[in-house]
Amino acid sequence: MGVTHAGRWAGLMQSPGSGRRARVGRLGTTRFATFATLYLMALYLEPAERWLHPIFTGVLLALMLAVLAAGLTRWTLPIVLVPATLQPLLTQFPDVANHVNVEIACSVMLVVAIGYSLAHRERFPSDDDCFELVRPVLQVTMVALYVMAGFAKLNTDFLNPAVSCVGDMMHDLRSVAGIRVPLLHLPAGPFLIAGVGLVAAALVTTRGTGRAVRPITRAGTFGLIVAPGVLTLGLAPVAPAKAAALAILAMSCVVILWEFLGGMLLTVPRFQGPLLAFCWMMHATLSFIGFVHFGALAFAMLFTFLPAQYMDLMTRAVRLPLVNRFAARPHVCFAIAAVAGVVSGMGERLPAAILFNLATLVMLWPVLRSLAAQAPRPVWPGTPIGNRLTPAWFYALPVLLVLHGLTGYVGLRTAGNFTMFSNLRTERTPSNHLLLSSNPLKMWSYQEDVVHFTSFDKRLSPPGYEGQSLEGQELPVVEFRKWIYNWSEAGAVVPMTFVYQGQVYSTPNIVADPVWRTPHRSWDMHLMDFRVIQPEGPNRCRW
Repeated sequence: MGVTHAGRWAGLMQSPGSGRRARVGRLGTTRFATFATLYLMALYLEPAERWLHPIFTGVLLALMLAVLAAGLTRWTLPIVLVPATLQPLLTQFPDVANHVNVEIACSVMLVVAIGYSLAHRERFPSDDDCFELVRPVLQVTMVALYVMAGFAKLNTDFLNPAVSCVGDMMHDLRSVAGIRVPLLHLPAGPFLIAGVGLVAAALVTTRGTGRAVRPITRAGTFGLIVAPGVLTLGLAPVAPAKAAALAILAMSCVVILWEFLGGMLLTVPRFQGPLLAFCWMMHATLSFIGFVHFGALAFAMLFTFLPAQYMDLMTRAVRLPLVNRFAARPHVCFAIAAVAGVVSGMGERLPAAILFNLATLVMLWPVLRSLAAQAPRPVWPGTPIGNRLTPAWFYALPVLLVLHGLTGYVGLRTAGNFTMFSNLRTERTPSNHLLLSSNPLKMWSYQEDVVHFTSFDKRLSPPGYEGQSLEGQELPVVEFRKWIYNWSEAGAVVPMTFVYQGQVYSTPNIVADPVWRTPHRSWDMHLMDFRVIQPEGPNRCRW
């Protein structure tokens, strides 16, 4: 499906509204519907990770399938967005993951954009015009997410191989490579590398009508694709401890450069091509250690950076080889992702990651083939950020997300604000941040108003800390009272001993304690979420 001559490329480079207004080819989809399908995939894979709310997750999937069958437009998308947003907002917030906060914000913005485009149909007559209205906001949001996450990793402990989250993730990836394949009872690593090799071989042998690519170039490209997988999955010889520490440090620097510097460079059209490729590679890799849901959100958001001619390749139909029929490419992608969600709910992370990557490969395949088949390569014009169609007030979304990302530095919440897996410690002074070690932005004292646990039954640990011993750990009082409120709602009996402001409290049931009983949630309990605090030593990796 590669584009093979200048005339077709020129046709694909028409302005968003000039050639595709409300019309697409047979079984093709609009850009709006393609993005919306990818975004629905992310909204589904989040609750499908463990199916903690099985009725809601099942109904949500059925609703998505119904909307896809009826036709995904700006009229039908809110039918899914509203319940998918209200459920975590009303039943889980503020104790939600970072990407869920982004999804809530983006869903609200999409509903607002759809309403705005329908109210100004003379300016936005088609669904694709609505997509162009909101696309710059989604792009800036993704840039802000990367930059804030990278900024949080600028700390001494993320660069400390002994405790860095990168070390934990590399260990998890090596563990994935050792998972035994059913029936064959062989480690999964070689099979994963073989799969990557087959994809690489299919790409480097793609032929187009342009100048032939030299065999040495194809071989080099094949090696560049496969070698990172070999190293990542730990199939290379096990390195000595010192070399392993240097590898962790090097990869920590790569992650910081990717998120912090690479996030900012996504605003520069000429750099977007290689950065998008690297982002997709990183999220594909991270999906193998359980980040399928975040990978799906990133995939949808990064789609907005594609230039028009490449985006339109992904909106075309795909031929199903076994039945020799054509289907909408985004629908095939969603179908595979739906199975990945079911598999993930069964606790099978590796098959879920493989299916997720297969789904994204279905979407990316025509783009990859068009790039591989051309010699010289097609021009990558990039996508400038911003356009005259988008009112300035639409950018309130990324501004609010940036303010949300700053909450830890000003003394407010430390969880769900893009500091995930960063080793960042802002509690007390000095902080471990390289640029903000004196906590110059801190204005509130929530992070210092803590209880210190001296006796805690780990069987009663709240969600997120299941089975962990919290003895010796600290927790902000606001979060502690949230725990007490939840225990009270569950009718639990929770004995514990802890220290607060120099006074020792020992109680057979904290829920009924006259000093600490919490029958209602205060406003700060409704809005904030805090991590457990490690009182001393290098800050270990935590969510």
